[in-house]
This record gives sequence, structure tokens and C-alpha cells, in this order.
Amino acid sequence: MANLYDLKKFDLNLLVIFECIYQHLSISKAAETLFITPSAVSQSLQRLRNQINDPLFIRSGKGITPTTVGINLHLHLEQNLNQIEQTIHMMNTPGLKKQIHIFCPQILTPHNILNPVLSLMEEYNYTVELQDVLLSGESAEDLLAYRKADLIFNFTPVENHSVVCTHFKTMKFTYVCSKDHPRIGAFATIEEMQNEKFTQLISDKPGVKEFQAHTDRAMPHRNIAFRSDSFVSLLSIISSSNLIGVLPESTFEQYRHSMNIRKFDTQIELPTANLYMLYNKTALNSDIFAQFIKSVIN
Repeated sequence: MANLYDLKKFDLNLLVIFECIYQHLSISKAAETLFITPSAVSQSLQRLRNQINDPLFIRSGKGITPTTVGINLHLHLEQNLNQIEQTIHMMNTPGLKKQIHIFCPQILTPHNILNPVLSLMEEYNYTVELQDVLLSGESAEDLLAYRKADLIFNFTPVENHSVVCTHFKTMKFTYVCSKDHPRIGAFATIEEMQNEKFTQLISDKPGVKEFQAHTDRAMPHRNIAFRSDSFVSLLSIISSSNLIGVLPESTFEQYRHSMNIRKFDTQIELPTANLYMLYNKTALNSDIFAQFIKSVIN
């Protein structure tokens, strides 16, 4: 049994602040996450340093890195703090309905994660909320830190001690047009491509911008006639017009029977894009979530 008198003498908030610093390896980021000032974070860290008699973090280049004592403290805290959080959430929310929040680009759904999501709903009575990560105004790291997302599929990796980031798949892309396109056959020359008009996805996400920049270098004079942040809108305009678009090959295979689209070859090669799967390490404390992740990977 815990010694409650000793716990009363210790400010447990210091451990929360320490864990937040550890996750972000940044005083300012921890302050932003906890909605307090960087000065308050620094003062709390100094109090904890005095009580534990260790610096906990040391300067490393432009950032900070945990000491051995700091790493060991994190390992002890990570699971315990998550259990406390779950207990508080359960006590404050009677009859809580189980939910999982997934953020991913529309080009991934529903083909790749449909069966695991159905399993969550049917076998475990979960409510699944799916949002487009490309339309989110927050970074993947912040979505996980603020517990707004349980699972994220993203085109850029995240380096964070508290986040599991694994390569999910490498996506190959292809040019597509409507099946009734009057000028594009099974193969299009560079000259033919330059005379056509194109669609483009609107996104400021780093992975998407890098892909588009590579395509722009391959076809610098490409005429973009239609832009949208909606993947469904892009599919619809391609299928009902003479505009050309770019789709992942797996997405094309998924929609080619239901949409009036076909792919074609050309001399202009498209880059691939890596898709990463991200979630908080502590989420694996849930057997159901761990099984869900295993199902998605398989």
C-alpha cells in the first residue's frame, strides 16, 4: 500500500511536467501542451531536480536530452500516469462509450483499414471516428500529444519518445483520366501531356508538398485547371471531364470499377510516397488497441 503521507509531501504535478518535457524534449513545447508558461515549466523542473538530485535533462546541440536517471524515471512513470489518466476519465464519465479516433488521408480509406475497423465496431462495440489528416490544422505530433487522435497515418514521420512511428507502406502513383478521354490513349507522350489540363490536391502538409514539388520539376509547364482539398471532388471531376489526375495505384484499383476512370502510361515518372503509422506508446496498454494495431499491420 502506498505511503499517503509521503505522497502528500511530494508535488505530483512535477512528474506530469517532467513527462511532458520528456515527450517533446522541449521546455517551450511542454509549456504549450500544458497551457502554462515556459518559466513555470523551468521552475517545476528545477524543483524536481532538487528533490531527485539529478539534472534529468542536459543540453545536446540545440535541444536537450534525458540523463540516465531521467530515462529510468520516464520508464516508471509512463504506464502509471496513463493508468491514472484512464481512471480519472472513467470516474468523471459514467457510462463512457468506447471510441477510437483515427486520422488518415482519404486515399487510404476504406480499403486498407476496413476490416480492422469493422472488428472494433462489431466485436468490441467501439465507435470509430475517422478524419482526414490532410485537412487537420494541427500536426500529427500535437494530435497525439493532446489525445485528439489514437491512430494517425501520415506522410511524414515523427520523432518523439512517447510516439511509436513505423513505416506502413510505400505508395506508388499513376496518371489517370476519364475512360472517355478523347486524346489520351494507353500511352501519352510528353508533348501530349503538356497540352492537357490537370487536377491537384490542395494541402500544406510537408509530405504532400514534397511529392507535388517533385512532380512540378518533372513537368514544369503543367497546366493546373482544378484544385481541391477534397479527394472525392478530384475523383469526380476527373471522371466527368478531360482533366488528368494523379492517384496512388492502390486507390485507382479500388475506385476504377465504380468511377469512370482509367490509368495510362507516360515517359514522365512519378515519385513514390511513404506512409507512416503513428500512435502513443501508452495506447498499447489496451489489449484491444494492441490487437487492432496488429490487425492493421497484417
